[in-house]
Amino acid sequence: MSASHPITRKRLLRYFMDACKPREDWLVGMEIERLGRREADGLPLPYENGDASVRRVIDALMEHRGGSRVLEGALPIGVDADWGTISLEPGGQVEWSSRPAEDLEKLGEQLDLHLDAMHRVGEQLGVRWLQTAIDPELPLDQMPWMPKSRYHIMRPYLGERGRLAHLMMTQSASIQCAYDFADPEDFRRKFRCGALLAPIATALFANSSLYEGRETGYQSYRQRVWQETDPDRCGLPDVVFDEGFGLESWLDYVLATPAIFLHRARGTVPAGGVPFRELMVLSGCDAIRDEDWETHISTIFTDVRSYTYIEVRSADGLPDALAFSVPSLWTGLLYDESALDAALAIGEAWDSGPRWRETMECFARDGIHGSIGGRENRDLILETLRIAADGLTRAGCVGDGTRAGDALAAIADHHGLKL
Repeated sequence: MSASHPITRKRLLRYFMDACKPREDWLVGMEIERLGRREADGLPLPYENGDASVRRVIDALMEHRGGSRVLEGALPIGVDADWGTISLEPGGQVEWSSRPAEDLEKLGEQLDLHLDAMHRVGEQLGVRWLQTAIDPELPLDQMPWMPKSRYHIMRPYLGERGRLAHLMMTQSASIQCAYDFADPEDFRRKFRCGALLAPIATALFANSSLYEGRETGYQSYRQRVWQETDPDRCGLPDVVFDEGFGLESWLDYVLATPAIFLHRARGTVPAGGVPFRELMVLSGCDAIRDEDWETHISTIFTDVRSYTYIEVRSADGLPDALAFSVPSLWTGLLYDESALDAALAIGEAWDSGPRWRETMECFARDGIHGSIGGRENRDLILETLRIAADGLTRAGCVGDGTRAGDALAAIADHHGLKL
C-alpha cells in the first residue's frame, strides 16, 4: 500500500485483493520459535549479560550466517538476512521466519540450515534450546521480558484481558506456516480448511503437556493457554463459520478488533483498546498509517489469520526432527484441490462456533486419544494425514515430495500411527 493515501476500508480490501496470485506463483513459508535456557543453571536467557543471552545469540547467528541487525533505538532486537529473519518474542523466544520458498524441498533446506546454526550457536554460548512448546519446569515469575516497546504496551494490556496471557507471551513456542491464495473463493476455502482442521493439527502436533513440572491435563497446554489470553483476538471468530465468510468478512472482523498500539514520531504508543475502524477517522498527525495497519494485523492471534497470505497457527513447537511435518501437512491439504475438498468435508462435523470450540477442547486435552461426535480422535487424525500425503503427490510447491512424505510418516510414527 502507498503511504500517501488515507487508509479506508476500500483500500484495505484492495490490500487483500492485490495479494491474489496464480497457482504457478504460489510459495510456502514457515516460522519456528525456540525457548532457550542457560546450560549452566537452566534459567531463561536474559536479554544481555554474559554469553548465554539473547543479545549474544543475535550476534552469534550473524557471525555464522551474516545479515543485518534490526535495531530498536540502540538495541539489537533481530536479524534481517537473505536466509530469513530473526525476531524476539516477549520472553526471549528466538523466532526464525523463512524466506518464501518455491517448494517444500527448498523450504526444508532453509530449515536445516537454520536448525544447524541454532545448534552451533547453542554449543558456542552454552544455551540449550527446549524441544517443547511450553516451558515444562520454570514458573512465570522467572521469565525475563525483552526490551521492545510493543511488549511494554502488550504486557499490561493482555494481562488485563486473560489469566494466562503472560504465560503465552513469555513461555510458549509454536510453528506457523504461510500460504498463498488465487482469488477470494480460494482464500475462503483455504482459510476455512485451516480453521476447521485446527483442532486436528493441535492434536497431531501437541507437545506441551507439562508445566511447572506437572502434567496439565492437556496434550497441548499451549492451546489451553491461548483460550485465556484475549477473547477479542484469539481462537476463531464466529464469522468464519458463516456461509458467506470471505475476504470482506475477515477484513470487517480485523477492523472491529481493538488496536493495542500505534506507531508515532515519538515512538510506539498505546491505542487505548479502540477498534481499529474507529481510529481510521483520525486525521493530521494522528492519522492511521500503513505501518499501523500491518502492526494491527500482527496482533490478531486467531488460529488462522491473513496478511497478504494465509497463516496457519495451531501447531505446537516440535522437536527439530519433527518440525518439517507441519508445512508438509498443510501444503498437502491446502495446495491440492481434491485434498482441500476432503479436508473441508472432515471439518463439516464441527462447522459452527460452539461445536468447533468443543472439538478444539477435546483435541487439545486428549490429543490422539478420546473421541468426538462418535469418531475416535486417532481415526480422524490418520484420515487427515492420508489426505495430506495423497495431496502431496499432486500439490504445487512440493518438489519431488520425498522429504515431505517422510515427514508425515515420521509424525504418524511418533504417535504409533501408520500411513
